[in-house]
Amino acid sequence: RDPRHSARGMTGPAPAPAATPRWQLASAGRWRVASRVWEPPTARGGRPVVLVHGLVVSGDYHVPLAERLATRRSVHAPDLPGFGRSADPPLERALPTRDLARALIDWCDAGGLSDVALVANSFGCQIATEAVLRRPDLAGALVLLAPTMDPRARRYGEQLRRWRMEMKTQSGALQRLMVRDYLRAGIPRALVTFRHAMHDRIEQRLPHLDLPALVVRGTNDPIVEDQWAAEVADLLPRGELRRLPGATHAVNHEQPLQTARVVAAFLDEVDATDPGRRAAA
Repeated sequence: RDPRHSARGMTGPAPAPAATPRWQLASAGRWRVASRVWEPPTARGGRPVVLVHGLVVSGDYHVPLAERLATRRSVHAPDLPGFGRSADPPLERALPTRDLARALIDWCDAGGLSDVALVANSFGCQIATEAVLRRPDLAGALVLLAPTMDPRARRYGEQLRRWRMEMKTQSGALQRLMVRDYLRAGIPRALVTFRHAMHDRIEQRLPHLDLPALVVRGTNDPIVEDQWAAEVADLLPRGELRRLPGATHAVNHEQPLQTARVVAAFLDEVDATDPGRRAAA
């Protein structure tokens, strides 16, 4: 079997949720970005995690995953400009993918974060890959959970069809979160951001991202088909694919324990091959 598409073992007891996070507000270039940070109960040498949310939603979307990853390493969940508690820019303006990536880089710089593990979901994968392309030293590991945008699905009708199917997989808690975040961001911004996502060519960036990378797809994800997930892993120079049985598109929110186990195992392995991380552990 192709080792790039290998499965990772999920061992050990289920981690308990982490302590309550603290809120921070920091400058990110022209913008002010709100974020949360979870710290592990004891000092660890593991690479810090930065969670990048998907289309229009906020960092709230990542809380279930953050709580489980934070049992062993620090976890940061920013609300990118225009979303969640990051009020900038003005409501009538939606930043393109490249500007959201620039804001992510600026926010990491402001917080002294480098050589992080970027863990992104859906449209957040497009932002994260753009950020790593611009600043290769930003991340030492990359995790793409249900990455968009499949080139075969860059049609509004096809996206609507997949989105309707995906809605049927969502829990009530996720639906309430999405309604709140969409209303907070504003429908005009949501529509323009979606248009930016449609026109973004993530597949052109992937071959240039030479870092350990894990692609995760839930087998019940109607938005990200298996063929596209495998292509993403193949395009990444050091990519591998992990399939989560029964998981959906919002694996970070709906299947956080299953996802956390896979992500943590991958990051532990990456850290173990890094002499600096081994020495700090």
